[in-house]
Amino acid sequence: MPTTQPGLPAPQSQRGLSLIELMVALVIGLIFAIAVLLVQSSLTKQNVTMSDVMQRDTQTRAALDLISRDLSNAGFMLGGTQSRCDVLLAYDSGVSGSQTFAQYPVSAASQPLALPTSTTSGSTNYPSTTPDPSAYGTKQQFTDMLFFTGASSALQVPSNGNPTAYVVQNSTTQAANGQGTLNSSQLPLGSTAGLAVGDAALLRMPLNGKLACFRVPITYVGPSTAPSSTYINSTGSAQFPSTGYAAFNSQLIAAGVLPPGGSLTNANFIQSRLTDLGPQTSSTLQTVVYYIGQYANAGGGSYPVLVRAVLNAQTDALVAPPVPMAAGVVSLQALFGVDETQTGNVTNYLTWPAVVAGNYSKDVRSVLFALITKSLQNDTGYTAPATITPPSPSLGPAQFTAYTVPTGAGGQPDYSHNHFSVIESEFAVRNQLWPH
Repeated sequence: MPTTQPGLPAPQSQRGLSLIELMVALVIGLIFAIAVLLVQSSLTKQNVTMSDVMQRDTQTRAALDLISRDLSNAGFMLGGTQSRCDVLLAYDSGVSGSQTFAQYPVSAASQPLALPTSTTSGSTNYPSTTPDPSAYGTKQQFTDMLFFTGASSALQVPSNGNPTAYVVQNSTTQAANGQGTLNSSQLPLGSTAGLAVGDAALLRMPLNGKLACFRVPITYVGPSTAPSSTYINSTGSAQFPSTGYAAFNSQLIAAGVLPPGGSLTNANFIQSRLTDLGPQTSSTLQTVVYYIGQYANAGGGSYPVLVRAVLNAQTDALVAPPVPMAAGVVSLQALFGVDETQTGNVTNYLTWPAVVAGNYSKDVRSVLFALITKSLQNDTGYTAPATITPPSPSLGPAQFTAYTVPTGAGGQPDYSHNHFSVIESEFAVRNQLWPH
């Protein structure tokens, strides 16, 4: 018979977890681990979404700040140092469609519109590594391209002591073998001292109570066939029509400077003023363009982005390749606040075609922007609405256009599982207000 030694505890039976208890414990632990992973995944997804939203909003608001800065320069020194032009007409043989156009302090065009394919800096990267708005086709039919034209500094006029204003003489009828200035690119002047080939000039012409201006490239400076006159010529420049000033008639009518059916005459040029703006290639007169482009990503796809490009307003050449400003912007729209009754306040909001049609380009007081952005990450558990509609101003009559979310049909991208947001902001056109 077993015995116990004095002073030692009696042995006790020991018992572990049964198989069922072990399985239950494993299941509970597994459920807890899955719950933690799900919470962590959800938090990570929320962090990615929040980071996406914050990044898009930060970039978009930074872009709006830059737009406001560019807009504050719109119209600055656009008329040189003298009275601001009611319309400034330009020409470019490289511009598609109508080659004669008007330069405004602020304006807009519907995408797609191809940008120039050359830069003054000699870049060979455009357009292969930069987004081209013309490649968008109909996908951006409700998106604007915005243009702000003005001088980047007050040094637009040469400071070499030469006169900055030249008077067109009565000998206009002797220019171009008797055809007159109207049917040529010759301008007889009282003096050409200080003018040089390669300079840009601005011709101001009082016309029907308004001031019509023309962008004039200088390709020749010398004596004319008239012994008492000197003249400049613009023949051979891509920035001036070969048929002379008569080519601007339709644009003058469209701008309301000439009545329907009206036309320029040689007499209109007499006593007009020409301002020398200095070399075309180093001009401080610039046009800043904002548009929606498409950038390629590392995964072989692409994403939309708001792009800023700067053009030389005298040559229409890119100053530098376009720069991406804000990723995820799918629509840029603008309405123009006009004061057509001269009340001192915005009385209506119009689209840019309506501004031009109503001859309200000098009555623009503000620009109202609407930017529609999408998330950069898909959310498979979310389905976007069919359209995104920015709030429109109550004054109207123009309204912002609803953005149709593409679903991949017809070769378009699929944004049906992206989140969208709308940011609106309005800025006054400062240089449009000062003269009033």
